[in-house]
Amino acid sequence: MNPAGEAAKSAGALLILKPDILTGPCARCSPALARDTVRGLLSVYEPSTGYAYEADTSEQAVAWALSNIERKVRARHWYVRTLNDPGRDLAALRALLAGPLLDPAGEDTVHTADLVLGVAEALGFTVADRLRTRCTQRDFLGLYADNTHFTRLAGSLRDYLVGQEVEIYRYTGMQELSTLHIFKEMVRRVVRYPTTHYDAVENLLHVSDPGAADWTYFLNAAFGERETAL
Repeated sequence: MNPAGEAAKSAGALLILKPDILTGPCARCSPALARDTVRGLLSVYEPSTGYAYEADTSEQAVAWALSNIERKVRARHWYVRTLNDPGRDLAALRALLAGPLLDPAGEDTVHTADLVLGVAEALGFTVADRLRTRCTQRDFLGLYADNTHFTRLAGSLRDYLVGQEVEIYRYTGMQELSTLHIFKEMVRRVVRYPTTHYDAVENLLHVSDPGAADWTYFLNAAFGERETAL
């Protein structure tokens, strides 16, 4: 066991829900797309198991996500298709797939944010703190400092984020941090399909790991003076 890796996991990732998942065009999705997102995630960790998808677009969307995940696994040593407790975690995902959250009685849509938070919970992450706030120019720079030298992209990102509401979650737990990044890839492709190969704008959510510059910024800016969870 890697003590540094265990310490990083327990320190907690940050998950930021962006404007398009809160109030924008992707704030709701069909239950079929929500369930197909979970099926796609299960296929990452059970590649030998075949899943039948409900939505016409999901098979292609999942294949696209799996291709991107494979590329990132090869490129980044920390990006791993590993679960902390595979038996427990896969069972929790299957229970979510069959549960009422993704098949709400009397509703023909699902809140996409509920899908994201439900998967994070199923994977064993616990909310330590949360905050809904409007994204400031300073927040935008804290999130995308490395991208703002690209003038056209910076303008699009600024218009997308500044002055809009975001919701920030601080998680704790012993799950592999890359699971949130893998899920981020899957939910973007399935719920937002079709998407572009370069989609930094309007991409639903952001995940930041302990020690990263954006994690440090938001941990201090959002939760630095807060002592208890909401």
